[in-house]
Amino acid sequence: MTLAAIGGGLLAVSAVVQVVREHPVIASLVVLAALAGLSAWVYLRWAGERQLAEHERNVAVTDHMSGPEFEQFVARLMRASGYRNVTVSGGSGDMGADVIGQSPCGRRVVVQCKRYKGNLGSPHVQRFAGTAREIHRADVALLVTTGRPTAQARDVALRCRIMLVDRPALARWVSTQALHLEH
Repeated sequence: MTLAAIGGGLLAVSAVVQVVREHPVIASLVVLAALAGLSAWVYLRWAGERQLAEHERNVAVTDHMSGPEFEQFVARLMRASGYRNVTVSGGSGDMGADVIGQSPCGRRVVVQCKRYKGNLGSPHVQRFAGTAREIHRADVALLVTTGRPTAQARDVALRCRIMLVDRPALARWVSTQALHLEH
């Protein structure tokens, strides 16, 4: 450490001491404001971590479901979120439409459900893109997964106007029973 740095530090400390002596009320208010800000930051961080833990608990119920159980779970979630005419059509031969319903604003929503633990690759999104609008006449194509979509899967979804609901988004949907359709 150089003498200039030490001198500068001492000068700064001296200035702070002088301000505290001359203006004790202002100095006290500054300290209180700093403590209030620190307290708010700690509380918000704690609340955010608590909310994330709650979201994860809410979606953890899907971890041991079968594919058909997950489709029924998504259908119940849609109904609880105000979707109408929700039907589960999953199974072999569904051509990618596991759940079909009508959004609260009247849009036809076609849902592909993928209950995965690992990554969800772009081939799944590409196959759904090929049927969602052409065959199932979707106004909104929605792919709901418990997995993690790869960057390529997200890119294909964006290009094909497919809304991806990954595990964190599904957890928020379960907690709030609200899903805002972007496409």
